Amino acid sequence: MSGAAATNGGAACLACGGAQVERFLELKGVPVFCNVLWPTREAAQSAPRGDLDLGICRDCGHVFNLAFDPELVRYAEGYENSLHHSPRFQAYAEELALDLRRRHALDGKHVVEIACGQGDFLKLVCAGPGSVGTGFDPSFRGTVPGSNLAIRREYFGVSPLGRAPDLVCSRHALEHMDTPAAFVQMMKDAVPGDCDPVYFCEVPNSLYSLRDGGVWDFIYEHVSYFNARSLAACFARAGLRAVHTWETFAGQFLCLETGPEGSAAQLAAVPEGPELATMAAGLGGEVDRLLAHWRAEFARIAAAGGRVAVWGSGSKGVTFLNLMGADGAIGVPVDINPAKHGLYLPGVGRQVVSPAALPDLGIALVLVMNPVYTEEITGMVRALGITAPVTAV
Repeated sequence: MSGAAATNGGAACLACGGAQVERFLELKGVPVFCNVLWPTREAAQSAPRGDLDLGICRDCGHVFNLAFDPELVRYAEGYENSLHHSPRFQAYAEELALDLRRRHALDGKHVVEIACGQGDFLKLVCAGPGSVGTGFDPSFRGTVPGSNLAIRREYFGVSPLGRAPDLVCSRHALEHMDTPAAFVQMMKDAVPGDCDPVYFCEVPNSLYSLRDGGVWDFIYEHVSYFNARSLAACFARAGLRAVHTWETFAGQFLCLETGPEGSAAQLAAVPEGPELATMAAGLGGEVDRLLAHWRAEFARIAAAGGRVAVWGSGSKGVTFLNLMGADGAIGVPVDINPAKHGLYLPGVGRQVVSPAALPDLGIALVLVMNPVYTEEITGMVRALGITAPVTAV
């Protein structure tokens, strides 16, 4: 790990196109996919790996991986990142969908969602009378979750769209694109020229990592880490004007909506690029400090014969356990998503268990990988009869 800033000659910002990019954090050999789990420990330990070499733009504050190799990343069936099994996340998704429906009068309209997963959110936003939805995702499997929905197992833009959309929705997709500005341009070009939909985009909020210490969110799958300024700049390069940007989900997510020229804009405040670069420069030391702390805690618990439930086998849990390495051997990955139970985390090769398995495992600490779920998880843990402390990482 490195926390030293260095200018990267020749690299242009993926969001605004600026030339002042400074490297600030390097993590070698991380799993390429945090959200692809494996049927055997051996397969998981042999999962593809790549390097993170993070840089930040001093103009717009955009963070991106200078070492990203798109040839390593191919999304297909088996990619599992649904969070809808969590009551907390489901309530958030329902609230967001209802807000979009009401503000944009989507009842009876056509909604397109890019990277729709299994269609959970598309179903919510198209719940009004007469609404129809079209989703695009090559990892889609199973049954379409509504008769008013159509889901294509392909990337958006591969084939003609058909009916003109009233809302084009992209949630947690843009950060995966190696050329995000070109992807936004493709989003615009794929829509028939005689319509002018609202574009809604939700991505992880880089300020959560820079400002609030969300260091476990740096993963290979995410090429980019947007703030409100860099996200608006990315859309502006495609001729789409951001009229509303806002933080949500306890500051962890960032949303953007487009609108016509002349309409009033309500944009989230973002520190200037140099201030963000200063925040970024300290993250290498923060990662080292956190790992030292948790290695000491795990060693103390191991000496007493206990184990640690690492609750959350998505990107945060995979990143944390891989960086902990052998020092995290007593860590037991836990997830409420039944599709993950019995499978193995990439890299470290630890098997994911269901919450119901925890009472028999000698759990001395429950480590919550995402603090927004602490209250929800504490309730589940106590209902299982486990009295161990519950704390966020």
